[in-house]
Amino acid sequence: METTNKITIAVTGLNAIDSPGPGIAVIRGLREAKSLDVRIIGLAYESLEPGIYMHELIDKTYQIPYPSTGTENLLARIEYINSIENLNVIIPNFDAELIPLIKIENKLKEMGISTFLPTKEQFEERHKINLPEFGKKYNIKVP
Repeated sequence: METTNKITIAVTGLNAIDSPGPGIAVIRGLREAKSLDVRIIGLAYESLEPGIYMHELIDKTYQIPYPSTGTENLLARIEYINSIENLNVIIPNFDAELIPLIKIENKLKEMGISTFLPTKEQFEERHKINLPEFGKKYNIKVP
C-alpha cells in the first residue's frame, strides 16, 4: 500500500516504567503501520520519562503541564507546540487527560488538530460508579 502525506501525531503516556503508560506501544503501532507516514511528537510530564529518550521512535518531545493545572495552561502549551510542529492529531493515553482535552477540543479543531476523544457525556457514562445505569441503558448485563 502506498504511503500518504506525512502526518504529525502528538502522543502522551511516554513513561515506560513498571506501570507503563501506553504511549510507547501506541507509537510502535503507528511506526509499524505501512500505510502511514508519521512524524511522532512525544508529550511528556516529567523530564525523566524513559520514552523521551527513545529517539528511534520519537522525533521530538515537549513537556506539557499536568492535567491538574487546568485547561488554560494546557491549551497555551499545545498552541506553542503546534506553532512549531504543525500537529495533525493528538492521541491522549491517560484518563486524567481526557476531560481537559474534551474541554478544549473545539479550540484544537480551530488549530487544525484532530483527536480521539469521547464526548464528556460518553466519558462520564463509562465510570465504574455508573455501570448499573450503563447496563440498563444499553441492555447489557453488568455485575
